[in-house]
Amino acid sequence: MSDSPVVPRPTFHFTPLHNWMNDPNGLVHDRGRWHLFYQFNPEGPEWGNMSWGHATSTDLQHWTEHPVALRFRDGEQIFSGSIVSTPAAGGTELTAYYTSAYANGRQAQSRATSRDGGFTWELDADNPVLDRGTSAFRDPKVIRYTDETGRLRWILLAVEAEDRQVHFYASDDLRSWEHVSAFGPLGPSGVVWECPDLVPLPLDDDPDDVRWTLILSTNPVGEEPDREGSSMSYVVGRFDGTRFTADSAELVRLDSGRDLYAGVTFDSAPQGDAIMVGWMSNWRYAEAFPSTPWKGAMSLPRQLALHTVRGRPRLVQRPPSFLLEQLTRAAQATVVVAEQPVDLSLSGHSVLDLRWDPDTTGAVSVRLRGDADACVDLEHSGRALRVTRRGPAAEAVHADFPSTSVAEVGTGGPVQLLLSLDGPLLEIFADHGEATVSNLVPLGLGPIVVTVGTERPGAVTYIAVDVASDESIPDSAATPLHAPQDHPATAL
Repeated sequence: MSDSPVVPRPTFHFTPLHNWMNDPNGLVHDRGRWHLFYQFNPEGPEWGNMSWGHATSTDLQHWTEHPVALRFRDGEQIFSGSIVSTPAAGGTELTAYYTSAYANGRQAQSRATSRDGGFTWELDADNPVLDRGTSAFRDPKVIRYTDETGRLRWILLAVEAEDRQVHFYASDDLRSWEHVSAFGPLGPSGVVWECPDLVPLPLDDDPDDVRWTLILSTNPVGEEPDREGSSMSYVVGRFDGTRFTADSAELVRLDSGRDLYAGVTFDSAPQGDAIMVGWMSNWRYAEAFPSTPWKGAMSLPRQLALHTVRGRPRLVQRPPSFLLEQLTRAAQATVVVAEQPVDLSLSGHSVLDLRWDPDTTGAVSVRLRGDADACVDLEHSGRALRVTRRGPAAEAVHADFPSTSVAEVGTGGPVQLLLSLDGPLLEIFADHGEATVSNLVPLGLGPIVVTVGTERPGAVTYIAVDVASDESIPDSAATPLHAPQDHPATAL
């Protein structure tokens, strides 16, 4: 395998320097640092030898990779889990719960602690500390719950993956656990449930109406698994410290794209914010994606909120503040798209904010093209945003890689799309995060041409930022050419 990447390494997302990475684990904010632990193979570019890698950041944009935190051992792999930070003499103590996946097929939960901010760990001598004697009991997520009297209890969620159930345990000391309830099964069969999280969010920012959002990742299994592959879903409900009760008997797709999985939130985030990071890939073709020497990338950190959208509580995902702040410092421009589409050019490590009024423009199309034989087409008509990745380079990844994702966007007024493109990572935030589409896109190593077309003559307003250089696009370079798709683009 060549040391030169087939696709460019992202610059404002985390990727390991070398080797395989998948699910985020143990997300925690401690002593002014954001800690990202993750499923990692320290010995190669494919899944295996599962251990916890470790990276830290002070701003959620720039990451420092550290030595492996929890390494696999003979007969035991270290699967997914979580970390909580608690006060301790002289600072804080981090407590990790993770799944011990034993060579005999049994999965159980183990415990480790750190007094130096997550760089060295002491394993509990009694591991595993939570064991159901089953083969698919995994992915513990520990959260805090404070009842109406002010009493704090710890709640541990873990899945029986094949049963499509989340099991809830309660503890007063982060050591002894009592099984208190189970939730599920719910929704489609033919999948396993993984990586649960339970997040309290005020509905429409009302502190007196806090709802609990149960987040799940699902992966198709069986003799003929769904070719769409893995995805994330959620269900909104109530939690009383013992039992989760869903408001409706349906799972809602968390992201309409193909490449967001295993997302969980940080413990102890400042101001109590719910900040989620997911793995940007799909189990259907994760090993086939042509990146080297790194294999796997994390999504942008997303701030979660719960808003009433079209009459129902819906999860809203906002981009991180470092992206939004850069957009506020950049110049806004407006172009009128008439008979010919308009071409723009991006570096490929960029953020593009697009806005238009469908009542004026009618349907709008946006095409992204690089120097590889692949492209991404965005088409908005009515309330549907269709995102299609196509072309020989996309087809070469895997038979199931070319795809069309559909998201519901727009409520009859102006439409806003924020496109984050960081090498092969495309994340679309529509209508300020009411819908998201996350896809891997092998567009090549060169700059990206963005072609904007409208059904009827109309104005499209945009802001473009080159995140790689951390500089806004100069005004003098932000005037596009009114040109057909084969015309050279103007650099932004």
